[in-house]
Amino acid sequence: MVEKPLQRPASEQSRHPLPPKDGAGQPYDEALLLGFLNVKGVGQAAADAIVEARERGGPFTSLADAMRRTGLQRENMESLVMAGAFSGLVADRRAAIWEIGLRYRPSNGQQSLDLPVEQDMARLPGLTDWEEMAGEYRTMGIYPEGHLMAKLQPHLGPEVVPSDEVPHLEDGREVTVIGLVIRRQRPLAKAVFLTLEDEFGHTPIVVWPKTYEHYRLVLREPLLKVRGTVSRREGTLNIVLTHAGEVHGPRDLPDSRSWR
Repeated sequence: MVEKPLQRPASEQSRHPLPPKDGAGQPYDEALLLGFLNVKGVGQAAADAIVEARERGGPFTSLADAMRRTGLQRENMESLVMAGAFSGLVADRRAAIWEIGLRYRPSNGQQSLDLPVEQDMARLPGLTDWEEMAGEYRTMGIYPEGHLMAKLQPHLGPEVVPSDEVPHLEDGREVTVIGLVIRRQRPLAKAVFLTLEDEFGHTPIVVWPKTYEHYRLVLREPLLKVRGTVSRREGTLNIVLTHAGEVHGPRDLPDSRSWR
């Protein structure tokens, strides 16, 4: 059997999750390993092929070695690379994708080429941290190394308040927050409730009907910038939304738990 994928979002885990292992090293202490089945497009057959190859021949020594011994489809190999599964074997994921293209042969009885390809490797710019994060969201739906908002924070204006500072604001204070929408709820009450998440925690948002109708298209987006007023009522704290805007981030962000 392969390692099972996480059953809960990374933000709810007590330990630091890591990408699926390529077999080139030992697991880190106090870490959760994501299973191969957590990678988009990698099914049971491909996962079994990886595990069986490692059990027969030991850890993979290179990308070429992994391709030759597993016989995985090109799409599977590229997804695993972008998920960070081969980070212990490749220095740059963009170059690794290029190498896969050079070595791969369709499964018609031919094995992947195990010949030197250095002379055919193009000089490509390495992936930026943002591009690596986007690749992991695209292939796994999460970013094991941290939170999307940690990458955005350096580029946000000074008016943006992180979630861990919101509880200290006084009632009636105008505030601006940004976060990943992890929950949308519309109970029997007329208001719509949103929960935004940044790297520090959660911020509850209340949207009254008229405001919701005005911003309903924007509020479907996975990343939001919200301006509103702090409301403290009967021991609860919410931000009453007065303005909402979209924040451009990676595609393929995880879906929120909407309308529950």
